[in-house]
Amino acid sequence: MKIQVPDNYSLPQEIIFIAEALKETGSTAYLVGGILRDSILKITNPDIDIAVVGNAMNAGNAIAEIIKGKCFELDSLRGTYRVISFDSENKIQIDIATVQNEIHEDLSARDFTVNTLALDLKSVNLANNGPQFSISQIINDHNGIEDLQNSSLRMTSNRIFEEDPVRILRAVRLAAQYNLTIEVRTKTQIQKNNILLSKISGERVREEFLKLLSMKNTVANLKTLDDLGILTNIIPELEPCRKTAQNMDHHWMVLDHMLQTAGQVENIVTGNLINTGPYPKFIQDYIPKNDFHEDYFNQMYSEGHSRFTLLKLSSLLHDIGKPDTKSIESDGKIRFLTHEKLGGEIAHTILKRLKFSNLGIELIRNQVENHLRPSQISNHGQTPSLKAIRKYYKDAKDASLDILYLNMADYIAAKGPNLTLEEWKDHCRKVEIIQNSESSYKKAIKQDKLLSGHDIMLGLCLKPGPLIGLLIEEVEEARVEKLVSNKEEALELIRRRMTSGEYIA
Repeated sequence: MKIQVPDNYSLPQEIIFIAEALKETGSTAYLVGGILRDSILKITNPDIDIAVVGNAMNAGNAIAEIIKGKCFELDSLRGTYRVISFDSENKIQIDIATVQNEIHEDLSARDFTVNTLALDLKSVNLANNGPQFSISQIINDHNGIEDLQNSSLRMTSNRIFEEDPVRILRAVRLAAQYNLTIEVRTKTQIQKNNILLSKISGERVREEFLKLLSMKNTVANLKTLDDLGILTNIIPELEPCRKTAQNMDHHWMVLDHMLQTAGQVENIVTGNLINTGPYPKFIQDYIPKNDFHEDYFNQMYSEGHSRFTLLKLSSLLHDIGKPDTKSIESDGKIRFLTHEKLGGEIAHTILKRLKFSNLGIELIRNQVENHLRPSQISNHGQTPSLKAIRKYYKDAKDASLDILYLNMADYIAAKGPNLTLEEWKDHCRKVEIIQNSESSYKKAIKQDKLLSGHDIMLGLCLKPGPLIGLLIEEVEEARVEKLVSNKEEALELIRRRMTSGEYIA
């Protein structure tokens, strides 16, 4: 679909102040890249890129002063700076780069044609209805405007991926973000060079990958990565999952199942279940709802990424331990005993390689290791016990809600189009009971313990040791289940169980 090209395009109001500041310095400056691309597409972009012929530092300081921001040096060798405003309602980030020779050479060194647009700041119309420009004023050496019109993502040259392999991931992200089709020759070069991703830092791969994962259409985006050979280059541990078959109650093999699970996490969290695709339409009618889950999943958790994005990553990795734990019993049934524990260990290795923080690693590992727990907490048709729920929250720690959503997505993606209404209603009922029990659990653990270690040792004539801690936990579980309510009842409960031989001092 071609983009209609009007006569004039609007720019952010901040361009007025930037133009004013640079006029004072006498610098020749160009708006470049994303700000022009997004203006043509009528997309708001709070990040502004400027190429300056001359002293970029002076330009940065002048802009910072007039917008009441601060200028930071990014790269002294390349002469790049960043200005961040503190006085704007919407945070504005301005990156300023030094043009080494002239603007046309600078544009030729960029990655994709849609990012090679430039506009002399002096050409911007600052009168009338805010800053504007016309299409004829754009420097368009590489036909980036035409590629935008044709919804095509095209490399500027064959060498761009060799110069910076992270552009391989960026290509997929830009295509997804702007609904572009990767041009055939560009796709060929991506497939040829994706092995180069192993030669760049884990941090850069992580950041670009998580940016893509944070976007909508998760399954389609992951499949694009896989089709181009990128996914298993950055996470080679996924390759054995591709041909690992599962039991008949699983609709997809392991890798496809994990891709589908990540997609269902997106659907469940966002509520975007209008078009369920191959899944039954009744899915959307029974998912437990709460008033805070949107804010919860949007909170930034690790490396500047949300719980939502990290949950998608957990979904992609949750069954990664299955190939190494697969066994086939005499009756032909396939089992993956302890795959969740091994999966947690494999996830830990992957995340370390991608330079995740310890906080992010532990969150994702916790989710992978416990993704089956909500399903195992009770049998089909049975109500989960308070004791089992309490243990779940204790083990899940701060990922209890995340795991519930992962578990629901996993359940949907396992059954696929074969999911029955009865199965889904029962599973959602179980999840809802667990979810609604969270406040009761948190209230319980905040209470003072019914019995201290001293109470137990004195009341039952016991010596210090590990048993005392176990007995305290036993009492608190009984308290949650309303079996005891005071010290006397608690001591009597322990006395009875020790007499029966359940505990040996």
